[in-house]
Amino acid sequence: MPKRFRVPPFEKLVKLYRVLALIIVLLVIVLASAKLIRNPVAKPDLEVYLHAASLILAGNSPYLTPIPAGVFYYVYPPLFAALFIPFTFLPIDAAVVAWCVLNVFMVGWAMKAFYELLAGKPFFEIPSKTRWIVGFIALLPTFRFIFNHLSFGQSNILVLALVVLGLVCAQRNRKFSGGVAIGISIAIKVISLPFAIWFAARRNLWITLGIAGGVLAGLLLPALLLGFGKNLEFLDYWVKNIVLYNDLRNTKFDLHVNLSLQAQLYRFFTDTVSFEYGGRPYYLTLVALPADMIHVISRLIVAAVAGTVVLYAVLYRNRGALISDWGGIALMFTLVPLFPTVMQKHYLVMLLPAYIYVVHLWYTMQLRDKAFRGLVVASMAVLTFIGAAFCGEFLSRVLAAVGCYALGVLLLAAAIFRAAACLPAPNSSRLPQKL
Repeated sequence: MPKRFRVPPFEKLVKLYRVLALIIVLLVIVLASAKLIRNPVAKPDLEVYLHAASLILAGNSPYLTPIPAGVFYYVYPPLFAALFIPFTFLPIDAAVVAWCVLNVFMVGWAMKAFYELLAGKPFFEIPSKTRWIVGFIALLPTFRFIFNHLSFGQSNILVLALVVLGLVCAQRNRKFSGGVAIGISIAIKVISLPFAIWFAARRNLWITLGIAGGVLAGLLLPALLLGFGKNLEFLDYWVKNIVLYNDLRNTKFDLHVNLSLQAQLYRFFTDTVSFEYGGRPYYLTLVALPADMIHVISRLIVAAVAGTVVLYAVLYRNRGALISDWGGIALMFTLVPLFPTVMQKHYLVMLLPAYIYVVHLWYTMQLRDKAFRGLVVASMAVLTFIGAAFCGEFLSRVLAAVGCYALGVLLLAAAIFRAAACLPAPNSSRLPQKL
């Protein structure tokens, strides 16, 4: 009789998996860098950062002058432009590759560091099979957003890495320093603001004070280069003309690339074009509502997201570190894309730690609740299969316009709430440490 084929033990295949992973990482860097260098649609964002950094270096406002090749303006606080100054000394193609490599490194480090926090032990003390399975499955629904982020030269992975750095510091009893790192992430891009609400709701005084100090330090650091008066002038312009002036933001972020809950209001309740395909506009208007009413509802959405943060903090404040602390942190990473009035595909890289959390509960903690697993699978399926590679360009635009990206995020948030409600008390030897 012929011998039956047996799959080798996982440990014997680890070296092969490492080689494959390295090849994939190198391919991602090459393909994403090549797309960013060659694609005129992808390149302007990175050119904006470099142009703003050059203006800051010369002592000029980064906000008043668009990039030479177009009408794209810098819209972030001065800190990010100042941090980008070292890249201005490189040829632009070299800057593209360097930024891509740095972002890939930050993704890998953030995954490793966050999983260590969840597991409550050093990364290499976690069984290798567990590490690979949790990491691989968590990457499945987020990989295309990471690649989108890399191929457009975005800044959200830096924000993600700073938040994880803050969590690492806080877990090591350097709570104020951890808060400072999170605060600096907010000063770079305000999408990480829900973490400030979370730690305030949890009454974690030192982390909250650290966040406030980090925001202040991040806003004032460019003064070391610019001088206090000029830095204050740029901040004043940023607040008055970008933060508080919605028309400028809507000009930069067209509705067809805005996937936020607020964008759905405009698609469903105004006569705005929802998306275009083949040069033809498509509308999804259900009923036209007054602009003032839409404005109020938009503000209520932001309030509802903030309220969700407080609700989780109150409901599960005494459920142990895995639920009370790390479940809340995973929820914050989930809510970050929903908090701003603008959400683009690359914002969804922030979901990576949340998926690590739910996969950890499923695989490592053996949470078998059907509702939890159904919500996790539904979230992964929605965010994975609505891409053009699976359903075609036209249908993917339709699904994006009806709010499927926001739906996938909401399903993940619901899975985290469901886990908190049904997860039994785990063995103390498997608990992560409290923040």
